Amino acid sequence: MFENAIQACADLAQHIASHDFDFDGNTSKGAIRVLGEEGVIDEQTMNTLVAAVGFRNVLAHEYGHVDYAEVYETLRSGLAVYDTYSQQVAQWIRNNQ
Repeated sequence: MFENAIQACADLAQHIASHDFDFDGNTSKGAIRVLGEEGVIDEQTMNTLVAAVGFRNVLAHEYGHVDYAEVYETLRSGLAVYDTYSQQVAQWIRNNQ
């Protein structure tokens, strides 16, 4: 579910970045950075989600060794960013309809 939450954020970022800001890249991190640069999300949210995408890649593709303590700590302390992201994107949509 953690991987799915990160991927959902990345997919939404890809859609907004390509549709509203002519982003023609194909990376999730790039799309999230566009949202930060364009003021859709704040810098802290952008940085946290860019790191989360990298973490998702480690989890999904098993690059190297997965540190289960790190996964637990990230889940315990880092889930608020998904609510923050959703709220910031929703606010941007309301303001730009």
